[in-house]
Amino acid sequence: MRWDDLFDDLDARLAHAGRLDREAEVADRRARDLASVDLLGRLLATAGELSVQLPDGGWVGGRVRAAGPGWVLLAAGAPVPRQVLVPTAAVCALRGLSRASTAPGAVAQRRTLVLALRALAAAGEDVLVRTPAADVRGRLVRVGADHVDVSAPGTAAPGSGGAGVLTVPFASLLSVTELV
Repeated sequence: MRWDDLFDDLDARLAHAGRLDREAEVADRRARDLASVDLLGRLLATAGELSVQLPDGGWVGGRVRAAGPGWVLLAAGAPVPRQVLVPTAAVCALRGLSRASTAPGAVAQRRTLVLALRALAAAGEDVLVRTPAADVRGRLVRVGADHVDVSAPGTAAPGSGGAGVLTVPFASLLSVTELV
């Protein structure tokens, strides 16, 4: 009978060691899964209000309407409905970001900041372009690989007598806001 107790104890120890191994494996998998989550996936999973802090200390907020590699589009409803495109390179902090993540589909993976800005340029609507140095009202007229040209009244060279084009490198772009 003592051997029965000995082997029961051995079985219990092995079962306990197996549980510890499984718990360690689960923790390791969870850590690996978490390490593979990127900001785009969390932005796409965010359903509620999101607030984004920019390098100038200002905050913009709204619901995530779209996102792609390098940008997020927020739609705010109050006091005036408007949409704001924010390059993720200009994001200092976020409030309201989902803890969940959604794997971006093939289309979302291809919607880069350049393509989003080109769509805004094609729309030809007036926008407010925010940079750390100034806010510029105008229209996006050209989008390069790393910069955008804004046709803005009052930015012409002295003596030229017309609207000028201001070129803003993406590295200086804080946001592009729809003017309503």
